[in-house]
Amino acid sequence: MSAPAPPEATGAADFVDRAERLAPTYATAGRVLAWSFRVGAGLLALGVLLTLVRGEPLGRELDPLGEILPSLRAGHAAGVVDLAILWLMASPVFAVVAVAAGFLRLGDRRYALLSLLVLAVLAASIGLALLR
Repeated sequence: MSAPAPPEATGAADFVDRAERLAPTYATAGRVLAWSFRVGAGLLALGVLLTLVRGEPLGRELDPLGEILPSLRAGHAAGVVDLAILWLMASPVFAVVAVAAGFLRLGDRRYALLSLLVLAVLAASIGLALLR
């Protein structure tokens, strides 16, 4: 008959098990952040390139939301830059949604709820920035 494992060993094993279960969630969040950054940087580079090629001026601040889509449809470089800024602002939101989904998939409701609270704070921050 073997002696029971000391509490430290059991805690370490639980930690390792939890880390292994969370690894796909962390990997997904990393991929979401990396790809959303790449898309945002690509949009920004395209907008700057269009500005240089066409000699169009860029605004000093983000246009109101209602003006961005018409600006894009008209092919204005400023619309592309504004879209890039919006995309980069939304990138953390995409990552938090991926993390919350990962926690829900694992059945970890507490951290899924905390992730959704972070999502609410991000949404409020973005909303306040856009409605200034």
